[in-house]
Order: sequence, then C-alpha cells, then structure tokens
Amino acid sequence: MQAIISRLVVYPVKSLQGIEVKEAICLETGLQFDREWVIVDNKNRFVSQRNLPAMATIQVSLTSDHLVLSHPDHGECAVALANAEVDSEELTIWQDQSLAKDEGYAISEWITQVLGEYQGNPLRLLRFDPRRKRLVREKYTQLTDAELMFADACPYLVVNSRSLTALNQVLLDGNHLPVAIDRFRGNIELVGIDPWQEYQVKTLRINQVELRAEAPCHRCPMPGIEQTTGKIPEPGEPFKTLTAMPIPDGLKGAYFGMHATFIKQNHRIENKIKTGDRMEMTC
Repeated sequence: MQAIISRLVVYPVKSLQGIEVKEAICLETGLQFDREWVIVDNKNRFVSQRNLPAMATIQVSLTSDHLVLSHPDHGECAVALANAEVDSEELTIWQDQSLAKDEGYAISEWITQVLGEYQGNPLRLLRFDPRRKRLVREKYTQLTDAELMFADACPYLVVNSRSLTALNQVLLDGNHLPVAIDRFRGNIELVGIDPWQEYQVKTLRINQVELRAEAPCHRCPMPGIEQTTGKIPEPGEPFKTLTAMPIPDGLKGAYFGMHATFIKQNHRIENKIKTGDRMEMTC
C-alpha cells in the first residue's frame, strides 16, 4: 500500500500553533524540534489547551537561531536555540518525570501576559533536556527503547486526509460543523489511501526512514478547539461523533490518527523527509 505525504507539521511548543514545513528531519524523538518545549505551572506540571484553550492563539516560528512566539495583540518574544547555561529541573508530564531547562524570565512574562496567570501564578517555558531520556510507555508500543520528548504518547502522529473527509461527512449528516485537519495536530498528513486504512498499517517507510505504526490515537475533547482562535465552536464535537463511529474496529471511544515510533537502524540513514515523498505501508 502506498500513500503520498501531503503535509508536514512541527509543533515546537506543546499545545501552541504548529509550523507547516516542506521538509523535516526524522529523529527517534519525532520530527526535529517537535514538542521540544513545554509550558508549565508553578509546580512544574505541564499545561495544555485542555487547561488553557487560548494557547491555540500563540503562533510559533523558527529562525536559524531563535524560537519565536507571537500573538496578534501582544507582539512577539524570542528565545535562543543555543542551550541556556542554566541548571536543569524536573517537571511532570503525565506520569513521567522529565528534565528541562527554564528559558528565562522574559518569555515567562510574555506568555503570562498573553494567557494570564494560571491558578494565580505565572507560566514558564521549559526546554527538554536530552540527558534524561523519556521512553514511550509500554501501553503504547511493543518497542522497549522508543523515545519521545513532550508529546503525549508517541513521537509521531500520522493522519489521513480522506479519513477527515469521511468524518466531516458524518458530522454534516448529523447537522454538525465540519472540522479542519489541524484540530488533530498530526505531524505527517497522507493522501492516496482510503478512509481509515491507516489503522491497518504495521510499518511505514519513507525513503530510508522506517516508522512503526503503534496504535490508533485515542482522542480527548481537545479537537473541539478551533486551532487559531482557541474557541470551541460546537461543544462536545467532534468527540461525540467519533465515539459513536465503529472505527477502528473493536475499539470503543473517539479515535483519529495513528501513533508511530521510529525504528532504529544499525547503519547511517538519510533521515530527511519532505512533502510529495511516497510512503510505503505494510499491513
């Protein structure tokens, strides 16, 4: 089975807007820079659009030497890509304890100005410290050494544009609003396969890069948030519609997209992928 990569998206800061790119480097931890930064509260627990839907309004860009955050009403603020000379600290990401570095007072002040204080305290931006690996939990993978940074479950999320078309038809038939693909925050978007065929896949190969398809992505209500305004146009959707659909077969709940991990190889590979690349998929 073959598909074509139609879109690549990197989300440098967890739960902020993504960056659509023409090419990307595949790493064990995901696309380069993907979910490398996270916003935390005063107890060093990560926050996301589940807590603060307005996070969807912050735009993100990368230059050769800076991560730049911007907002229509608050201008922009940048942090250097060069690693800060500060001590690492522990943070909580779901059930994991990871190491990360504080990106400083200026970006903390800017983020707090945009989003407001969280539970009476300022927010901070932390960057993943690779000196402590974060492993994909056993319930998501059969690999013992799969890695990720601040993504929820797996380092890659693959989505199928025709599955979105099928979902939107069901939404429209039920007098609900259609949704955009960015609601599901996938990294690799595919065209050229039938709706829901991604759930039948075991491995995905792009050029020399090989990914292992792990499991369908179990969705929380976060896809209900419009990914530029932070608004919720239709509370409960598309979560309720996905839950009622008998796809994927044998699973109960709301699913969209396929989790994937990077299959490590013993030889050096060319790990760059780009839009238009053909993906070979085995079932």
